[in-house]
Amino acid sequence: MLKISRLTDYGLLATVYLARHHGRVVSAREIAAFYHLPLPMITKVLKTLGAAGTIHSHRGVGGGYSFDGDAERVTLGDLLEVLEGPWDLVECETTDDNGHAVCGIRAACPSRRFMFGINRAIKGAFEQVTLADLARGVMPLPVVDKVALKRVGNSR
Repeated sequence: MLKISRLTDYGLLATVYLARHHGRVVSAREIAAFYHLPLPMITKVLKTLGAAGTIHSHRGVGGGYSFDGDAERVTLGDLLEVLEGPWDLVECETTDDNGHAVCGIRAACPSRRFMFGINRAIKGAFEQVTLADLARGVMPLPVVDKVALKRVGNSR
């Protein structure tokens, strides 16, 4: 089942912390202390995010990490790709380094068409949520189930 790893969860928390302190150099220790998380895990995800260029690393005394970019342009999908690597819900959508499908029964699979749509919908939902949304703690409206909103509205 689709499940975000603990390391990715920590990476998202660290990125949100940095976005909330935009442009300020913050130590890994500060982030770990704020969330009560293990410093080695926070350090590891910060290095991954820094290597990808998502955040900036600052060396020396008073060094640490900062997010200096536009939080509206970084999506949850971008962050998941950096922290988890390329991923797909089902193997039939995964390709190797040469662009060839990994799944051997892809062409004959009866559920492929449906799984393709589900895979794209999930990835699309992740692309609609920005780092700014995460930092604000607000779910963007297109991601919210509009049918559920109507039910809530009608129940009043």
